[in-house]
Amino acid sequence: MQFRLKNHVIFLILLLFGFDSSAQTGCTDPQAQNYDVNAVTNDGSCLYPTTAYLPQLIANLVPALDENSGLIFSTTRIFSINDGGNPPKIQELSQQGDIIRTVHVDSLQNIDWEAISQSDSTVFIGDFGNNSGNRTNLHILKINKNELQNLDTVQANKIHFYYSDQVTFSNTVNQHNFDCEAFFFYQDSLHLFTKGWENLYTKHYVLTINNQDSVVAELRDSLFVDGLITDATIDPTTERILLLGYKNNGSNFYTSFVYLLFDYVQHQFFSGNKRRIELGNMLTLSQTEGITFESSTSGYISAEKITSSLLTVSPKLFQFDFTSYLENPTSFVNPTNEYEIKVYPIPANEFIQIDLPENSNQPEIKIKDFLNRRVSDQSQSVNENKIDIRFLQNGVYFLELNYNNRTVIIPFIKE
Repeated sequence: MQFRLKNHVIFLILLLFGFDSSAQTGCTDPQAQNYDVNAVTNDGSCLYPTTAYLPQLIANLVPALDENSGLIFSTTRIFSINDGGNPPKIQELSQQGDIIRTVHVDSLQNIDWEAISQSDSTVFIGDFGNNSGNRTNLHILKINKNELQNLDTVQANKIHFYYSDQVTFSNTVNQHNFDCEAFFFYQDSLHLFTKGWENLYTKHYVLTINNQDSVVAELRDSLFVDGLITDATIDPTTERILLLGYKNNGSNFYTSFVYLLFDYVQHQFFSGNKRRIELGNMLTLSQTEGITFESSTSGYISAEKITSSLLTVSPKLFQFDFTSYLENPTSFVNPTNEYEIKVYPIPANEFIQIDLPENSNQPEIKIKDFLNRRVSDQSQSVNENKIDIRFLQNGVYFLELNYNNRTVIIPFIKE
């Protein structure tokens, strides 16, 4: 009896003082490769398989948006800006990509507008493009959101700022880490994410909004993104963050990506899950420059025109839906749900199964690589829409399906 009582006392002591389930840390995302079913607290260690996603093209944009450089979505409206050297104007777009209104920002110059963001009452424009790394006139414009939505000419106030860790202003063009093209507003502060030309990191700065004319952008953290960040957006309800960027894969051939950041600690945005999603290459996307949430999982991506001696790619507007990366899917569903196609499993090892809508014709199926080169024509070897991919090397590929007078492109991963 005395022994049992002693054990009960020890058990109660452990419950009260010695046992804390929250101390079990690890990867808490079931989609991660190192998911820990016993983990209660996310420690930011989640590792993800190579993830490919092809956003849906809405439209090629008009020449007035050749140099578009940022997006916001506000109550069914899309607003875009052009970058440096263009007139100080904001374009309102329809959800089909047409310009339906142009708003002039009075008495200001567009030195290098690179991003646009918003709070409930204010729209912010980041005039902080800094390719040379020597600007001492970095600033952010504040515009009344109600005026933007209802007037054709608006006034703006400036917030001048400087980086807390910049001590030299004699940098070499595109060889420094004090350029910026991405920011968003969150909880009374602006959060800036730099374009790290020198080391392919992005640095996170916090700029507290106050009544001062000049403020400091405080460095908080950095993240190796293996590319250049060109825009950022946050869903204020779920606190999910998207960082848009691109990478030079050699000979100035660019591929685009998004970092999905979620389940982090307060303003430590890089402390949680960091999932990289590959979007495709410049031939398909052009140069991606703007991103915005429309809902907690979906939104829009814009790209500026590419012009070189080798090719010209029009500016574009895309739609994305990342719902599948925030749940626990077993298949890929085309973002529009227009075609009701399912491709699974993803990632795949030996075979891929394709489920088409009822009464569909037998599809012609091509497999292409990340550079849009055909690696196989599977139209003669499909057995009940089951595709043999054992001959492929590991990596990201695209299925091009032609059926019922439609062409659908869906990414998949071979592991």
